[in-house]
Amino acid sequence: MNYSAIICTYNRPKKVLELVSQLIPLLSDKGNIIVVDSSDNKNEVLINKENVSYIRSSHKNQPYQRYLGYLATDANVLFFFDDDMEVEDEQFIDKILAMFQQDAKLSGIAVKFKNKHENTSIAKIPNSKIKIKNNALKKFKNWFTGYPQLPDGAFGYCGNKGKQPIGGGKTNWVWGPSFVFKHSAAFKNFNFQLLDMFEEKLGMGEDAILGYGASKDGYLKFHDELFLIHNDQNNSTYTSNFKTYAKRVAFSRYYLSKEKARLDKANTIFPILHYIWYMHWRILGYFFNYIIRPNKSRKEMLSGFVNGFLLTFTYKWKSFSASETYWKKEAQTDLHKNKSKYE
Repeated sequence: MNYSAIICTYNRPKKVLELVSQLIPLLSDKGNIIVVDSSDNKNEVLINKENVSYIRSSHKNQPYQRYLGYLATDANVLFFFDDDMEVEDEQFIDKILAMFQQDAKLSGIAVKFKNKHENTSIAKIPNSKIKIKNNALKKFKNWFTGYPQLPDGAFGYCGNKGKQPIGGGKTNWVWGPSFVFKHSAAFKNFNFQLLDMFEEKLGMGEDAILGYGASKDGYLKFHDELFLIHNDQNNSTYTSNFKTYAKRVAFSRYYLSKEKARLDKANTIFPILHYIWYMHWRILGYFFNYIIRPNKSRKEMLSGFVNGFLLTFTYKWKSFSASETYWKKEAQTDLHKNKSKYE
C-alpha cells in the first residue's frame, strides 16, 4: 500500500525540518514525504533534501496547501501533518496502514495526539466568567443556546462536535494537526468555497468538514492510541489577534452549518436558523462576560463575533463552479512550477 506524508508549513523552517527528520527513518520504500510550503522564504534545506518533494504554494491558505499535496501524489493513503507535530510512536505509520489493509470500508483515521504545552495559543482565548456547576442545568443551557452535547463522534451544526469515542470507534470528524485519509476519500464532493474563505482570512474548521466529507465515502475511525505530540509554539495565525479570530469563528460557523446540510443532502433552512440562534447567544454571552470583567481581549472577542455574524448577511459568495474552476487552475499552475521538485 503506497502512502504519502503531506506536511503543510508556514514560516516555521526549524519545526518542519524536525518533523521531516523524524519521519524519514520511518518510511518504507512505498512511502514518501511531500512538504507544501507557503512561507515568506524558500526552505533551501528541504529543496535539496533526499526523500522529500518540496512544493511552493502561491497562497498562504492551509486547505489549499493540503489540496496541492493531495494532487501531487496518487498514493493510496495520505497522512496530513501540521508542521508543529512530533512523533511519539515510531510504529504509528505501520499501525495505521494495517488498519486500512484490514478494512476496505475505512476511509480515514482521526489520529490521537497530546499537546506538549498547557499554555497554548488557543488557551489564551478569554474564558467565560458565567459558570454553571449543575450538570443537568448546564446541558439544558447548552441545548437551549444551540450548542447541545452531541453523541461521541458526532458532527453537528455550527461546527459542534461530540467527543471522540473513549477506547476508539467510529467518528465523523478529525483533528486538524494530523489525520489520515484514503486518497479516494480526500477532497471528495469538495466545496472549493472553503478555499475562498481562507484566502480572505475568514475560514476555520476545515479539518472537521474535510473529515465529515471523507466519512461519506465509508467511515472514519478514531484510534485511541497516542501517536503524536502537538508542539504548539504559541504563534498560531488564528489567535494572533482576538478580534480577527472571533470574526473567523463566527463566520465559519455559518459555512460549516450549510456545508453539513449539503453533504447530508438536507434543506439549508434549519441550519441557517440554527446558526442565527446560536450566534445570538454567543454574542450575548460575550457581552455579559465583558460587563462582568471588562478588558481588551473580551472587547475584541465581542467585536469580532458581531462583525463575523453580520458579514454572513453581506458576504459575496462565488458560485460553486466559479470557485472550483479558479482553485483547480491555481493548483495546476503551482504544480507545474514545482514539477521538477516533486517528480
